[in-house]
Amino acid sequence: SIMKPLTMAAGIDSGAVKESTTYNDTGCITVDTKKICNFHGEARGVVPMQEVLSQSLNLGASFVATSMGPSVMREYFLELYKLGQETGIDLPGEVHGLVENLGGKQAVEFSTASFGQGIAVTPIEMTRALAVLANGGKLVTPHLARAIKEESGITRELGWGEPTQVLKQETVTAVTRMLTNVVDGPLANGTLKMEHWSIAAKTGTAQIANPQGGGYYKDRYLHSFFGYFPSYDAKFLVFLFAVEPQGAPFASQTWAPPFKSLTKFLINYYNIPPDR
Repeated sequence: SIMKPLTMAAGIDSGAVKESTTYNDTGCITVDTKKICNFHGEARGVVPMQEVLSQSLNLGASFVATSMGPSVMREYFLELYKLGQETGIDLPGEVHGLVENLGGKQAVEFSTASFGQGIAVTPIEMTRALAVLANGGKLVTPHLARAIKEESGITRELGWGEPTQVLKQETVTAVTRMLTNVVDGPLANGTLKMEHWSIAAKTGTAQIANPQGGGYYKDRYLHSFFGYFPSYDAKFLVFLFAVEPQGAPFASQTWAPPFKSLTKFLINYYNIPPDR
């Protein structure tokens, strides 16, 4: 479900939807003979785009994908967010994600990808894409080192070129506002909200694919959590994930407490001023 903010951003940026756009959530739909449902299969009725993120509605993400159409969604996911491509980070052994499903025209592939199923991306690919929302719409090349000091004593500065503007500023402001509403409202029952610092965040609870026979395991999950702060002038983005965590079914249960601890530590350590 951490893919949903990227889907929403693409939908808003392309003009396919607005924050005020509504759709009729029926709980389950059929796309190309395949049944797609919200996590619990519950219908929400007519709801605005904010609820797609606040309630993490699969059908809402599918609605945005359908509103964009395959070619537009493919452009944002593959060409602008560069999902499925190596980031070029200065670490050995980087691999690319698996996004071949977006190369075709089947509507179901785009519907499921809109909420993170049917494709697989690396953590650093996902972090780079999500950072677009925190970077004013710019895609950057992530790196760990700024310079290399040679044995000769010469220091060689490293460079990765200028960031690329892939989303409009007004788009990321809108999505950031929506993600901040998630933290200030339903996420972890409001326990992540900080009175004087705005935080934009989203959880993800994904089924794990079954390599034997296809489909997904019914009892194995990948929990993910990302957030950036302060929301409208971000200094940090934190991305957490765990494969097959035990003892809690939802990412909001496993990752909300450590995310809050990390956020408070970074705010205090770097003396980040309040923004509200």
